[in-house]
Amino acid sequence: MNRSHDWKPGPLWLLLAGVGLTAASAGACGASDAAAEFAGAPGERGADGTSSGGAAAPGAPEPEREVEPDSEAPVATGNFIWIANPKSGRVAFVDARSLEVRTVEAGNGPTYLATVPGQAEDTTIVANVLSSDATLLKVTPQGITTKTFKTAEGANAWAFSADGRYAIAWTDARKVPGASRQQGFQDLAILDLAAGTSTILAVGYRPVKVGFAAQGATAHAITQDGIAIIDLSSAPRVSKNIAVSSNPLEDPGSRDVSVTPSGSHALIRRDNSSAVTIVALADGARADATLTGAVTDLDLSPAGDRAVAVVRDKSDVSVLPVPGLLAAPTQFTTVTVTGETIGSVVLANGGAMGLLFSNGTPVERLTIMDLTKQPATYRTVRVYSPVLGAFPSPDGLHAVVLHDRTDGPDGSPGAFSLVPTGAEPLPAKIVATQAPMVAVGKTPPPQVVLANDRAVVTERDDTKKVYGVYLARLPQLMVERFPLASPPIAAGLVPAAKRAFVAQQHPEGRITFLDLDTGVARTLTGFELGARVVDGSKP
Repeated sequence: MNRSHDWKPGPLWLLLAGVGLTAASAGACGASDAAAEFAGAPGERGADGTSSGGAAAPGAPEPEREVEPDSEAPVATGNFIWIANPKSGRVAFVDARSLEVRTVEAGNGPTYLATVPGQAEDTTIVANVLSSDATLLKVTPQGITTKTFKTAEGANAWAFSADGRYAIAWTDARKVPGASRQQGFQDLAILDLAAGTSTILAVGYRPVKVGFAAQGATAHAITQDGIAIIDLSSAPRVSKNIAVSSNPLEDPGSRDVSVTPSGSHALIRRDNSSAVTIVALADGARADATLTGAVTDLDLSPAGDRAVAVVRDKSDVSVLPVPGLLAAPTQFTTVTVTGETIGSVVLANGGAMGLLFSNGTPVERLTIMDLTKQPATYRTVRVYSPVLGAFPSPDGLHAVVLHDRTDGPDGSPGAFSLVPTGAEPLPAKIVATQAPMVAVGKTPPPQVVLANDRAVVTERDDTKKVYGVYLARLPQLMVERFPLASPPIAAGLVPAAKRAFVAQQHPEGRITFLDLDTGVARTLTGFELGARVVDGSKP
């Protein structure tokens, strides 16, 4: 079904990058979009209902925890911010320069939005959870067009080919509370957005990540049963399933899998194991690289040419060549970070830099490693509060580090630090917050967004009704806090319009824009009733 709506947009370039941090998954953020973490939180059940294998023994350090993105947040295309309203069945889109708001009808219960890449026009797609279909929304010179595609029931996640021709709607079981073990969530909907067709295929039990090869018409789904290879050269079909272990009874909840952007190789880390496995997806060939102890984190560079693995017990950092590790699994370099506890790694600056820390133990330091040197060199920065997670800027010159609450009568609910990570060793700036930097109970996590010259951090405490957003200027490290009247759910930066925005939880729709130069806040509210501008700190 196609529909056209009269409305013509003005030009604007928009950038959005949001990351969620939960109490169960706070820590390193994988650099590769193809990374998939099976491990759950300490003491929780894995995606298949089994133990994650990550629970610590009494008195032992906690396992390192992982960052996961919040896919329910609004998304941005080149000109607009798109916000779905599951109750009304509409999607609002906001011109970030003029702040003009329009709405368009989608399906029944539009919830999970995603930006379609590689498009000349502003294009997004939304999964409609109550009608088991998806609506493609495109802004053209003639107005807004929509097209509906059939999906599998319960789809809550998206994957796209680089050119935007194919989309895959799938179900991430980790986002389905209380799912029984008999629910495999094995159906994927392969949407050919150019041809307008939808094909539903079954893969292995409970997928945790779906992606596409950079070249060629293939996709892959990482599941509890291995890696399903999907052939898109003709009618979509599952052509093979690649095993990631020689042990068919291995607990899949204790491993995480990363696939290179080219789709040629996968790397596997397992809890309490010193081996990193590399698998060739073309023929299933495997090899194990044995490190100095149990590997607590593994991150893959954006180019997929190397992985960095961390052994917390030894504070060892190993740089593994990809795909060279398959033919020579003993040929890699290891650097010991003397005097520090290192359990997690975040790759920055295109994989040239590693941000190293531990959130399994209360460590108040961040180590910055230059991976371009042979051997890699490093320096350590004190940040005055235990590290939860680190988020680098695109240029690798700064990072936002989140901290947990501090104990004592003079403690704060949480904090974050702005850390210069360039070549010049400059001190970090710590900022106490009025709300925790981790999810508490059912409260969603904060958002962290970075450009090269700005950073945005949200805070939310539903118990105390404390809501706010911090705007930081880089490299000055100047920070301003803006109170919000309702709970923030997503944040972003709009460099071309010189604005930051914070979408908020509100029955009528609400989004606050901050002028990056003046700091003036303007809030749009009432998307469903005709948008109006109000003070950002008032209902």
